[in-house]
Parts: sequence; C-alpha cells; structure tokens
Amino acid sequence: MNLEERIQAGLDGKFQGLSNGFKRINSEIHGIQRGVYTLLGGLSGTYKTTLADFMLLNAISDAESKGLEINVFYYSYEIDELSKKCNWLSVIIRNKHGIIIPPEVIKGFGDNRLTPEQLEYVKMEIPTVEALFSKINFRFKSTNPTGIYNEMWQYMSNKGTFTYMDYIDKEGNPKKKIDKFIPNNPEAYNIIILDHLLLLQKERGFSDKEIIDKMSEYMVELRNMFNVSSIFISQFNDGLSSIDRAKFKGVDISPQITDFKSSRNPYADADVVLATMSAFKMDMPTCLGYDINKLKDSFIMLKVIKNRLGRDNIAVGLLANPKAGSFSELPPAKSEDMQIVYDSLN
Repeated sequence: MNLEERIQAGLDGKFQGLSNGFKRINSEIHGIQRGVYTLLGGLSGTYKTTLADFMLLNAISDAESKGLEINVFYYSYEIDELSKKCNWLSVIIRNKHGIIIPPEVIKGFGDNRLTPEQLEYVKMEIPTVEALFSKINFRFKSTNPTGIYNEMWQYMSNKGTFTYMDYIDKEGNPKKKIDKFIPNNPEAYNIIILDHLLLLQKERGFSDKEIIDKMSEYMVELRNMFNVSSIFISQFNDGLSSIDRAKFKGVDISPQITDFKSSRNPYADADVVLATMSAFKMDMPTCLGYDINKLKDSFIMLKVIKNRLGRDNIAVGLLANPKAGSFSELPPAKSEDMQIVYDSLN
C-alpha cells in the first residue's frame, strides 16, 4: 500500500477500528485497530482481565455485525477454562437479558446457589458460550515466548503469501529472504490476548525480565510482518499502592512507566499503553473530580500512558460492574448526569 492508497483507505473507513465498548477514550485510541500492540497494566484487583475480556467481546460482536473476519488467540494463564466460561456466561446473560448473575453464584462458591430462574438462564446460554469458545483459539497451559511465536507464525503464514527479495550472503552466494507478507484478506483482524506476561513459561534459562523482553520482541515482529494486534496484560509493582507517593505535594500517583513489573521493554515496544487504578483501594477521597466515597470500588481510572495513535497522559473514570463483566465511561464529574449516577448507587 502506497501513501495515496493509505489515505484513500482512511477515507473509505478501513481504519474505523472495532468497538472496544467505549466512546470518549476512543477519540484517542480509536478502538481495536489492526497491527496495534496494546499493553494493559495495573495492580492486582483492578479488573485488568475483566477489562481485556470486555474489550475483546465487544470487538468480536462488532466484527460479526460488520461481516469482518476476526481470528483470536487467547493465552489465558491466570484463569482456567471452566472459570472463564462461567465468567463469560455472566456477561452474556447480562448483555442479552439484562439480568446480573455474578460469576461466584454460577460457580456455586460458598453458600452461593443459583435460583431455579437463574439456572434456566444459565442453561439457555451455555450453548452460546460454547459456540463463542469454539471460535477462539484458547490456550490455558503456559508456554514460552518461542512457542507462541512459532504458533502464530505458522497460523498467519497460511493466511496469505510471502514475497521475497534477493541478497548476497557473506560468502558471495545469491540468496532469497522474506520481503513482506500479502494477506488473503487485508480486512481481517488477527488478535492475540496474553494474560499475563509474568506467567509465561521459562526457556533457555532466561530470567523473568528476559522472558518478558523476548515475548515483546516477538510481538513486534508479528505486528510488523502480519499486522497482528494484541492486548498483553502486565502486573504492576506493589509500590504503586503505597501512600508514600501522595506525601509529596504535586506528585502524580496515577499509573506511569515505572510501575510496570520486571521489565519496561514492553512499554517501549507497545503502540498503546493503558493502565487501570482503583482510587478506593489507594484511600483516595476523590479522583479526576469524582467522589470516591460514593463510588467506592466501582470506580476505576483508565489512563492512556502512551499512545502512538493520538494523545497520551489522559484518563477517564469508569464505572465497573465486575459481577456482570461490564464497564461504562462515567459522565463528567460535575455534570447533572453524574449526580444521577451517584443517586443510583444509594
């Protein structure tokens, strides 16, 4: 694609992106785009996996509604298959029927039990979840970065053809090497979800940092060669939760590059870096102008730390409902609509 063709593709809406479930923040990150490496970080308990799933399910639904091909490889190393299916059952029931059945109720944890009515909804949507899972290439057993790279390279190689260029090796012999990849379907979305980087299997005696760096290096190659998109989930250092940051006037306690655990290379490699933060867990009375004493742990800050697609260092407040796997962007903090949200929580 030359420059003129790229501009025309933009005019034709080829870079609209798939829905990630949000609106305001998409004025900067533009939904799920082809060939964009996204890094999503946060402390434990800030709904990173739930948010990644929310974005993915919205993208799948949007692709299907537009008749676009979407291929997903989901490396789920933190949540097992049956737990993930129960979680997604909760999401689907809420989306289709407007009824919230928390995952812990579906799983029967402790004294939680499904009512007969709830059980009917669960049975009704089990085929939906099974059908959805059949469309996604889930991997629940941890593998190493080279294993993921080889699997993706082989899969994508069958989705198009390579062109080659001639070169002369050190011994003066004529050789050929891969120049570029021509996809059979340029409009297809190919997405990798990795949850999370620290749970990758070790290889070659690498340290945690070296494993993470190798995976990020491979992701850059896959993005550049095949236009693959990704959402890689990363843990934050525990230091972010310390109130020591707040002792100094003017210090920004929102997520930043130094919070990423074990390695900063994924941050450097990624096109878009997002981070979640729970103001309630950090004992903040307000955040972005919102009253955390009223919103409590339902408030999540989603911050765009880095962004090659638009502005960065911006943040929005999200209303999280983890029992339904859903998120919504909060209205402006001082608006009448926000007061309605506060009233609904009482």
